[in-house]
Amino acid sequence: MPILLHLEFYLKAAIAIILVFGVCITLHELGHFYVAKRSGVAVPVFAIGFGPKLFKFRRGGTEYSLRLLPIGGFVQMAGEAPQETWFPVGQPIAYELNDDEEIVKLGDPKDLPRALVGTVRRADLTEKLEMTIQTSDGIRTFRVRPHANLMLNARMSMPIVEKHEQVVGKPLWQRAAIILAGPVMNLLLAGFLFAAVNTYTGVPTTTIGKVEPNTPAYRVGLQVGDRIVEVDNHPVHSWNQLVSLVVASGYQQHQVKPIHIVTERNGSQQDLVITPELVKGTPVIGIETAISHNPVRTLFSGFAALGQDIVLTVHGYVSLFVHHQFQSLSGPVGIADVITQQVRFGFWNVVAVAGALSLGLGLFNLLPIPALDGGRLLFMIIELIRGRRVDPEKETLVHFVGFALVMLFAVVITYRDVTKLF
Repeated sequence: MPILLHLEFYLKAAIAIILVFGVCITLHELGHFYVAKRSGVAVPVFAIGFGPKLFKFRRGGTEYSLRLLPIGGFVQMAGEAPQETWFPVGQPIAYELNDDEEIVKLGDPKDLPRALVGTVRRADLTEKLEMTIQTSDGIRTFRVRPHANLMLNARMSMPIVEKHEQVVGKPLWQRAAIILAGPVMNLLLAGFLFAAVNTYTGVPTTTIGKVEPNTPAYRVGLQVGDRIVEVDNHPVHSWNQLVSLVVASGYQQHQVKPIHIVTERNGSQQDLVITPELVKGTPVIGIETAISHNPVRTLFSGFAALGQDIVLTVHGYVSLFVHHQFQSLSGPVGIADVITQQVRFGFWNVVAVAGALSLGLGLFNLLPIPALDGGRLLFMIIELIRGRRVDPEKETLVHFVGFALVMLFAVVITYRDVTKLF
């Protein structure tokens, strides 16, 4: 029986890990996908998971697929990098022509064994959709038909599209919106998940839920249901703010001070003066908050918590780089271990971790590191300042190097996480 219980627990943990990572990453990609589509960019592929396809269908020029490895997802957008970078000068190329001698299919000769074969002399797949190829009949220039198939391998292809359907063909603000959409989606998800947890647990309010007997609040006549509106002329909007004001105003120069509060009861306000009493060195007045499960209130509190966590996370990143506190970082293995631990405490703990992960994923992607969304935005800022775009091939190279370094760093963090577990 204990073995079955352990198996059940680890099955739940595995499902939780897959769902948390899958939802956070897939919604990130969905943000890029939605804004790209709305901007008129061709999006050949939107996939949930990685690896071999289990299920797929095509709609609106996009292949939607569910894949074997159910962690994450990806979106493929036309023209993220210039399309001609696929065809370096001097590279052998296989191509098929239609009756108008337009190229309708391109790829590596091994992926198109029955196609014509030549050598690339020039490629312009951004402005003119033309390719100049050294053929058996000499050097010839062919027009590439819009949405011709570029074979990435023998079974996978993507369309070659005109500039107005490419990311590189969009104005700066639209390209920035496409990039920002992924992190923004993660932050929105985090806010809604925090709000969902708050709806379950409830949030403290400025309404009194309990008055302790023989306390300052009891003696001045405060009652359950009264709402605290002001403390010493400071409007009160939250329970934490109320506590802070009572502590700040009720204890000054090492002695207890009377405070002035305004309460609301049955639509009418009353002014009261109350002198806190010290409990373990802290001034208190003897009330407890009423907990609210109202979705409107909890939605607000969820996004308020999101704002606070964003500030804390940004401060954490600053400390990370300024003080080199890299030991505090966790990779996928460390995060998976946290999710596993929270499964022991129930569903809502896992939801809270998912919110924290989504927040972290959104902010991490905004760091100005090549290959991340923030790195791409950095190049756009440089473009805005210079008035012209950085050479796309150079930018692609920088992102490639950045991606390699990020992957190397991820391997190091993952190794450290694994050694911690064992």
